[in-house]
Amino acid sequence: MSVSNPFVGTWKLVAWEVTQPDGTVHYQYGKDVVGYLIYTADGYMSAEIMDLDRQQSDPDFPLEIAAAQTLPDPDRARAYSTYLSYCGTYTVEGDTVTHHVKVGLIPSWTGSEQPRHFRFEHGCLIIGEGTQKLIWERALKHA
Repeated sequence: MSVSNPFVGTWKLVAWEVTQPDGTVHYQYGKDVVGYLIYTADGYMSAEIMDLDRQQSDPDFPLEIAAAQTLPDPDRARAYSTYLSYCGTYTVEGDTVTHHVKVGLIPSWTGSEQPRHFRFEHGCLIIGEGTQKLIWERALKHA
């Protein structure tokens, strides 16, 4: 972890909370959401988030990388709707971190800037404000 840049390191997603108009909280991708957010000292970032309950209709589908391009449409739609991924560079100004997307699952995000309000609270990085927030904690390295 960099003392001069508190973002640097790997963060594990604790929750993605979306507050509904009636005040109830919805958990995007469920309460068991899995995600990692990585910030490097040289200004790169990567975000990967998925629903833990992702399923594929055919458990015997080949594991080769090229096979992913031949997923049947229902599997492809399910995979797309339960996963979010992008990476690029980042800059910080005040209480906003901007992700400059170079590669991403959502085509319209590629080449875009994604500004995010943030705060550090009780050792967590909280990104978002208002009705939506993602709560991240430092990831612990497992042996």
